[in-house]
Amino acid sequence: MDVWNKYQIEANKRPSVVILGQTGAGKSSLLNVLFGTDLAIGAARPVTRRPEPITLRGTNGHPLIFWDMPGIGESAAADVEYMTMYQDKLMSCDVVLWAVHADSRSTTYEALCLRRLLETAEPAVRARLADKLTLVMTKTDMLHPPPWVFSLNGDTGSFSPSRQLDQELEERAHYFEEIFLAPWGDFLTSTTYNPGGFGIADDRMSFTDHSIRYRGHFSRQVWDAYLHRYPEYADVFGRLRDNHRVVPCSARFRFNLTRIMVAVVNRLGLGAAARFQRLLGDVDRLSQVPVSTMRELGNFLIWDGGRKLLDLADPALPPHI
Repeated sequence: MDVWNKYQIEANKRPSVVILGQTGAGKSSLLNVLFGTDLAIGAARPVTRRPEPITLRGTNGHPLIFWDMPGIGESAAADVEYMTMYQDKLMSCDVVLWAVHADSRSTTYEALCLRRLLETAEPAVRARLADKLTLVMTKTDMLHPPPWVFSLNGDTGSFSPSRQLDQELEERAHYFEEIFLAPWGDFLTSTTYNPGGFGIADDRMSFTDHSIRYRGHFSRQVWDAYLHRYPEYADVFGRLRDNHRVVPCSARFRFNLTRIMVAVVNRLGLGAAARFQRLLGDVDRLSQVPVSTMRELGNFLIWDGGRKLLDLADPALPPHI
């Protein structure tokens, strides 16, 4: 089938994305900040009890459906029911976001649930399912210290991790990648577009005039090895690596939301970037946090003897501080 026919088939699809993971990982919160929806969120107990669809419209009205799912780990009885729903969505959806709480130190059960979902499929189907997966490390705002940085721009700003925190996020993301993705390396592939001129002789790498494909887990070690041998293709290897990275994010701080949307659109394949450019175009909106909101997200009250030096909640402070 030629490229044009593939494009035409995809142009008529109604692609769908499902977000899975343990209860309390912040799946509903993430969808709310991405799309301005109002999915119910519970501070003390799970709220999402059934699949909740969110339909978005891309360029020329193309629909893209996001499914918010109940979280696993609520109870043994609930998990039996939920795993059946997970299997259905894993098979039917085009992209699977698996949300892992950034501060989780107990990943055994989640990894076991993912294994059960994948092992029930035939090997050929399992490969397609594994390639749908993008891991998202949620609630990174709960990691402290080291600090977050708020970059001010008038009455809004954006959060980013400090250098020390960025290194910690990278190591946590690498750990989750090893737990959740590495065991399925034989079934994974990574694909990106061919900018032209690419050509290396490698058993795991194949390419056409339009695309480049790596067979296997494009891990940090694989990435480093290719960069060392072929530094002229650094951009290509970076995109291949991105397909298997764990994306750290924060709904509360609106951190890395754009990276999640880029990962989704890239997973949707040929033509998706054009059809859903509207979802990617407003990058600033996704990351911007009003200063008034920032001041409500955390606070230090600093005293020197009997004198207050700083209180972010003090209404007397200038609004841009």
